[in-house]
Amino acid sequence: MKFQRSTLILMLVALGLAGYVYVFEVQQTSQQQKIQAVDKQIFSFSRDDVQSVTVQTPEETITVERTSTEDNSEESPWKLTQPVQVLANQATVDFLLNQLVTDQSIPEEPSLGLRRLTVSPEKLSEYGLENSQQIVEVKLKNEEIYKLTIGTKDFSGRSVYGQTNTPKTEEELSILVIPEGILSAINRPLEEWELPQAEPEQAETETPSQPSETVPETESSEPNTQNSPETENPFSEPSLEPLQSPEPSEPENTP
Repeated sequence: MKFQRSTLILMLVALGLAGYVYVFEVQQTSQQQKIQAVDKQIFSFSRDDVQSVTVQTPEETITVERTSTEDNSEESPWKLTQPVQVLANQATVDFLLNQLVTDQSIPEEPSLGLRRLTVSPEKLSEYGLENSQQIVEVKLKNEEIYKLTIGTKDFSGRSVYGQTNTPKTEEELSILVIPEGILSAINRPLEEWELPQAEPEQAETETPSQPSETVPETESSEPNTQNSPETENPFSEPSLEPLQSPEPSEPENTP
């Protein structure tokens, strides 16, 4: 009986250790996956926390802000405030935010996914990151600001160098190698940022019916028998009226 108790205790201890190890491994794996996912993103904030986005290019500067309840707009949750003040195209804003906060890895071509490099500050100009004119600035609802500077393309021509708002006082800086899709999200004409105007419904205009042409009555080709003299028909039946016999002449009296 004593042997059975000790065996049972050992089994329970072993099960407890196995459960602990399993939970620990699952948690570690989950944390590693989260770290890897974040490492493949440019930024890790949530899209719902974004208050405004400013895109600076050599051509112009565009600012998009989240609409407020005062705007009372159901057409788009975004509005342009610079260089014009109109409602913004939600699809264009969402595409840019997706490029900033989603996984940028490319499983089919790992070398073209998001990568990180460490360089010294004096070499930023070699990557086009010194005095760049392509900058994306994101402001969150809690006033935090995230900044992405876009540089030149890498040697493959299918990725571009970038840098987040890392203080330049560090001896070594981390720069990004980003898939070139970020360029198509930034370099857009102003009309693609504006909400497309709905075409007014064209009222169905009834085409006026053309007046019917009144054909003038033409004289009948048939001869008018009322006013024309009767003509004998050679094929008509002979008249059935009896012929009158001549009256007999009186005989002359002879002497």
